Amino acid sequence: MNSPNATENQPVRRKSGKTVKLLLIGYVLLATALGILLGWLVFKNAEWAPLRHALSSASLTLIFAAWALTTIAAYLRGVRWKLLLHNERTGATRLFFIEQTGTALDTLSPIRLLDEIVQVGILALRDKLRLGTILATLALQRTFEFATTVLVLGAGALLLPQLRQFLPWIAVGLFFGLASLVVLFAAGPVLSRIKILSNIQIVSQFSSAITLLRREKRRALAAFLISLAQAGLIGGAGWLVALATDLQVSLPAMIVITMFITFFSSTVPGLPMSIGTFEFAAVSILALWGAPREETIAFALVLHAVLFVPPILFAVLFLPREGLLSIRELRALSSRTRARMSSASGSS
Repeated sequence: MNSPNATENQPVRRKSGKTVKLLLIGYVLLATALGILLGWLVFKNAEWAPLRHALSSASLTLIFAAWALTTIAAYLRGVRWKLLLHNERTGATRLFFIEQTGTALDTLSPIRLLDEIVQVGILALRDKLRLGTILATLALQRTFEFATTVLVLGAGALLLPQLRQFLPWIAVGLFFGLASLVVLFAAGPVLSRIKILSNIQIVSQFSSAITLLRREKRRALAAFLISLAQAGLIGGAGWLVALATDLQVSLPAMIVITMFITFFSSTVPGLPMSIGTFEFAAVSILALWGAPREETIAFALVLHAVLFVPPILFAVLFLPREGLLSIRELRALSSRTRARMSSASGSS
């Protein structure tokens, strides 16, 4: 029998759910319109014959070499995650596949929310890892990546004349990137001292994971250095694609350019797989180097494929092994994960 309070709360929950659904629909419409607009701006003045020539004459050897570098960079993410998880039994290779699967689902979805839910679900429900530890290491990975991106862009603004005009904006980003690292590492001891929060299972596990990394500074430093190595590998892949499409840009400049493109396309709302936003970012920043428009578009299209296709292929290999063969099963996993997180947030 339902209680009076439960009956009264049902219309409120329905209204709240309807509001969330409307907001999500609004976001999807906005992201779709923005992606189409940015894509149109890229291609509206392009000459198709030079663009076709730039694509058809691109070096396949260099493109596959770039693909190899992005795969190594992706595997390093699995290594970094294993390093942060410390004594957990899940290996770096499995974490690599889980990370790539999450990335693929994120890029294919109009709303970028499914990736971490699926990653958390697989690790918590199938690998039996502690929920708070998973969330803490995910937060650390995202923070390391953000701080690395801002550091690379900051170095680029200092060293590359083409980016000097953006130095004040990058300085602000650098401040927030470093501040986020400090705040995250300070969160463990603070949370553990708050009695009400410390009794919540998920908060306690999160706090323990952060506190462990505070004690093992070499482990945290190694994770950050891996993030820098990833940035170098992704930038190297961008440089190889530039060579393949006959763009004359130095390796240091291309590391900065590639980091900017990936950051912009992953942050700005757009179509699935960042179609439109990725190309717009590439064409816009390479215009500062005076690169020919058609060669720049060819570079953007090839680099887009090099960065976005491999995670999808890895997901196609990994999901059947996990028994996740349909959208319905992915949604079921997401629902179970949310229920687990809700339960952990309220348990003592």
